[in-house]
Amino acid sequence: MSGRRRAKVAIDVAMAAVLAAVMATALVQEVPHERLGVALFVLMVAHAILNRRWLASVFRGRYGVVRVLQVVVLVGLSACVLGQVASSLVLSKHAFGWLPSLPGASWARRMHMLCSYWSFVLAFAHAGLHVRMPRHLSAGRLWAIRAVLFAIACYGAYSFVRLGMLPYLAGQMLFAAADFGAPMALALARYASVGVLVACLAHCVRMASEATARRGRQP
Repeated sequence: MSGRRRAKVAIDVAMAAVLAAVMATALVQEVPHERLGVALFVLMVAHAILNRRWLASVFRGRYGVVRVLQVVVLVGLSACVLGQVASSLVLSKHAFGWLPSLPGASWARRMHMLCSYWSFVLAFAHAGLHVRMPRHLSAGRLWAIRAVLFAIACYGAYSFVRLGMLPYLAGQMLFAAADFGAPMALALARYASVGVLVACLAHCVRMASEATARRGRQP
């Protein structure tokens, strides 16, 4: 594996971990939450720089179902990240506390919450639409990995309901409700498992779309 490839993998893994941590610390630990948010934005910028060739080719070439999905998710994710950054500048008490007080806390809080949950979902969907299983793995190891991911995704489905994420994604929740009695490790595991669930679903959509396209090209 080349140094550039190692850097990409390291940044992607760090982004996934920090993204789950940002969600888990919301309202529970304000200072870590804001600092993790800044770290996440830096990692996203680094990810974009390392993948600038793919980004430069987004609007060139032929478009199949998978590529359309990739671009739609990327555009949606970019819009949500911009919404998060704008609302953070208004709401921040620590990371950007040195800025002069900005008006609009009401709209900023609503935008930040909606964009945060959609950024979480779209970021993991983006990962699932791009990741591929290593080709050198044996059939046994491949199925073992699939079994582990399936188990985590099942817990992710439970966590999605337990965390009440659907109302947030629908914009029905104006204020976040944190489970202050739950250990931080449990909250982190729940959000991480939801991320794995979303990534796995997106990856399955990609594999099914590519299989359908291959069958369509066969004489």
